[in-house]
Amino acid sequence: MQRSVRRAAARVLAASVLWRLVCVATLLLTTHTQTAFDTSGALLRWTLPDAETETAWDTWAVPFVRWDTVYFVGMAHPRGGYQYEQMLAFQPGIVGVLRVLGKSDSGWSPTLAVVRTAVLANILSCVSPVLLYFTTRTQFRSEKIALRAALLSICAPASGTALSSPTPEPFFSFLALLGLMCLSWDAKPRLARLFASVYFAAATFFRANGVLLSGFLVWHALWRPCLRRIPRAVAAWTCDTLVATGCVLFVWLPLALQQAWSYAHLCPGRPWCNEIVPLPYSYIQAAYWDVGLGRYWTMAQVPNFVLAAPVLGLGTWACVRLAHSWRRVWTDTWWPWHSTGQACELAYVYYTAAVLALLLFVSHVQIALRFATPGGLPLLWWGAAHLRDEHPRMGRILLGYLLWYSLAATVLYAGFYPPA
Repeated sequence: MQRSVRRAAARVLAASVLWRLVCVATLLLTTHTQTAFDTSGALLRWTLPDAETETAWDTWAVPFVRWDTVYFVGMAHPRGGYQYEQMLAFQPGIVGVLRVLGKSDSGWSPTLAVVRTAVLANILSCVSPVLLYFTTRTQFRSEKIALRAALLSICAPASGTALSSPTPEPFFSFLALLGLMCLSWDAKPRLARLFASVYFAAATFFRANGVLLSGFLVWHALWRPCLRRIPRAVAAWTCDTLVATGCVLFVWLPLALQQAWSYAHLCPGRPWCNEIVPLPYSYIQAAYWDVGLGRYWTMAQVPNFVLAAPVLGLGTWACVRLAHSWRRVWTDTWWPWHSTGQACELAYVYYTAAVLALLLFVSHVQIALRFATPGGLPLLWWGAAHLRDEHPRMGRILLGYLLWYSLAATVLYAGFYPPA
């Protein structure tokens, strides 16, 4: 590794560690200096068996137990698990980490589970911008863009909230970037796809939207060789197709296994059991979390759309800017052997557009703020770096927004106030 690369990576890591310390200190301080709007975090240990003696809970664990983490800790208890149907909206990855890290000589401790998982989450959140730096250098061959994107991603909107707490986001971001880095290993592309599929499957173990990462495997196997004009015989093309198919199925496996487990344990007796394809995930998201096409488009949710607007707007601009032109999109998609080979593979544009469309039309739109992590939406940060370079004034506004919003969101999160 070149000395300049090591120096830049060290700079990103140092800045990331410093910002992590600021975020965690702010979260701890503001939790203990304000009255929480919701006391679920403080009361949670009284609902857990054998947790009455956890005297350190209020001091060290409660600041990190907000919103969905209340569910995660309850499910992580050895006598917990998926006790209620609505809990099936969550993938088991973060629950498994909490359960493992909560083990002690005297049994299972919710305080240890939360604190240890929060420490691990912060470590991964420190490393993820460094991984984004290496991924960006591979895509753009530009030190300036790589360094700028990585540094901006440190101050992601959720940097003081979801990325500081025992949530799926730090793990998903880290694992997604590891998989994307594997796909840059040109020496052994098939082996690279196998390793990437393992990391993408692990990411899906934490968030169901990890299945969208499988699109990168298809692009890597079938489109990238054409884009780079790599000659392949029919046998090699067939082999790549079969390997890619197997890798895609492997990425989908964590979600499929959870759906199969749900069917085996809950059916018959649930409305979704009699569907042609009995998937509890879509039913539960609609029935319990009001997720569905256009269901969030109401006047009451306008503030949430306003909160998500910076992420959605920047993501859309990044897609348009890095796709270069509709002609390039058409050529790279349908006639990749005629591609001009511009930087930033179109797979990232498609992936980002798919995630933004889901957020805007189907999901709770405000979770765009949690999705905008270094590994959750890498292209978002590439767009931010280009914006900072090409439109300095807008770039300064963006940097100010990231800094101030991150700190404001941390204070609100500590008080159990929205946005979640």
